[in-house]
Amino acid sequence: MQLSPGVLRTKIKMAPKKQKNSYLKALLWRDVALLTFAIFYIATFVKLFGDVNSSVAVSSFCMLLGIRFVNYGYQLSDSIFALGGVLLIMLLGSMFFQYLPLPWFFIAHSLSLLFILMTTTVQPAFGNGGLYTFSYIFITGNPVSASQFSNRLVAMALVWFLLAIVLWRNHHQQPLKRRLHHVLTNFSWHSDTSHWQLRLASGVSTALTVAQLLQLHRAVWLGFACMSILLPQNPHYAKRVGARLTGVIIGSNLFIVSLALVPDAWAFILAPLAGFGLGLTDNYFYHSILNCFGALSIATSLFGTVPAGELRIFNNFLGILVAIIFIIGFKLLNHYFLTANHFTAQNNNSSLPD
Repeated sequence: MQLSPGVLRTKIKMAPKKQKNSYLKALLWRDVALLTFAIFYIATFVKLFGDVNSSVAVSSFCMLLGIRFVNYGYQLSDSIFALGGVLLIMLLGSMFFQYLPLPWFFIAHSLSLLFILMTTTVQPAFGNGGLYTFSYIFITGNPVSASQFSNRLVAMALVWFLLAIVLWRNHHQQPLKRRLHHVLTNFSWHSDTSHWQLRLASGVSTALTVAQLLQLHRAVWLGFACMSILLPQNPHYAKRVGARLTGVIIGSNLFIVSLALVPDAWAFILAPLAGFGLGLTDNYFYHSILNCFGALSIATSLFGTVPAGELRIFNNFLGILVAIIFIIGFKLLNHYFLTANHFTAQNNNSSLPD
């Protein structure tokens, strides 16, 4: 269970013939176990708190899987406190941000996401950046009315209690000297991690603001697409952009064709089958294809099959476009600051007496 699909697939390729079947069975059983637990957890959560909190159910399930193995990189008591702050921001964002004027809408999302990334993603390689950004977009992108606020409040409180228990149980034997205030005060433009956090937070916030400005349905798709491109710290963005865009186009059209071929009584099985497929690969291109099935299964009932597919492609295109703009913009800013610092250093050195 602790090994990713990529690791298990590598072991299958490298293992002797006698061990290949063992690793293959482990991959399949891991996928079945995760999918079964996901269905049970999300169905139970929705039954307790209603469909309006399905976004909280899915997000908390993802956070639960992550927090079992990855902590926040600083003292446990501070981490539990920070977790409460992160969930509180998601709660308030899902209640109030939709009513803010456009400039304040952007500022609120930017500051919220930046705080979440700073407190949960000290080490980006461990994957918390994508996990908590996804959860933030999904929860705030599915707002609740005033009459539903108390229900969501209880749901989020339960999530904090559950995650805090798992965080303590799995990480209390790892003594860490770093404190939360050390993490917050270490933020600097000259830090690669801080640079990445700022770019991701501002880029995703811009994508959400564009969706708000254009009054687009399924605004979360813009946020997810932008997040997906901005997540890695490696320079291979062009390849990632191509994989995301072609994956979404292929996946959306494949879903439309599948829905036309599969009898209506069996259409419900498409999303779980795609979910099973997701657990068998860590290939970004295939993930982009398979994710369309879960997303469009819900959107089709709201907009119709073809319009939902067109909307997904359009929203992803806009989200990717925003990400590209931020990649280029931050590279130019970084180059400017490096050049300015180098020029200042040269001036300082030239002013020293010989």
